[in-house]
Amino acid sequence: MKSQYLLNTNHIKLGFIIKLVAIVSCIYGLIVGIEEPQDMTYFTNLSNILIGIILTVSFIFDAIILKTNGEKNPKGNIFFVIKFILTLCISITWLIYMCILAPTSDAGFFKSYMGHHYGSLCLHMITPVLALLDFILFDYNYKSTGIHSVYAVIPPLGYVGLIIILASTGMRWSHGMSAPYNFLNFGAEVGWFGFDLSTMNSSSLGIGVAYMIIVLVLIFIAIGRLFLLFKDLRYKKVSK
Repeated sequence: MKSQYLLNTNHIKLGFIIKLVAIVSCIYGLIVGIEEPQDMTYFTNLSNILIGIILTVSFIFDAIILKTNGEKNPKGNIFFVIKFILTLCISITWLIYMCILAPTSDAGFFKSYMGHHYGSLCLHMITPVLALLDFILFDYNYKSTGIHSVYAVIPPLGYVGLIIILASTGMRWSHGMSAPYNFLNFGAEVGWFGFDLSTMNSSSLGIGVAYMIIVLVLIFIAIGRLFLLFKDLRYKKVSK
């Protein structure tokens, strides 16, 4: 019994390290990256703030579990579901930046990660990867169903709604875009339903925003189901 407890203790301590590095990376990236109030409208910053909060709470909960030898466990299923949704959001930040935004950046792929004294690297790579690693390694012991992956599309769709509202008030972003990101820039030449890859640049992907939203929603659901699959496999492995 004692050896099992030591194994759990080491497990939690590893989680402490991963969470702590992710939190520090998140805080640094936000400090050097946010220069004006409008920067708070970027999904990158919002998703990093939310994952930073949930990782901090998780860190505190793990400390309570460790201090009480497991007698007190503040983590409930609702907590895990929320953490799953926020982990998916930060993972999408990582994937979209790596696959869409960095390749179309005026600075170039690698230099785009060096922006804001490497704060971009922290927000778009280090924090997301560590948050995902934390979820896969330590958040497997909760009940989940396929509907949870559908819940995960609520934050991004809510974000699109927020951007439409802000744009309708006259707010504009880099290059005069109607959205913070080129794939959501419905003010570009292709608009909501156009298609012209010759216009692909840092302001537009040349694909109608409506199509991009549909594709991203499907990607969100697919990745969410993949995360849950990893979680279930991890649970089966540990419970043997």
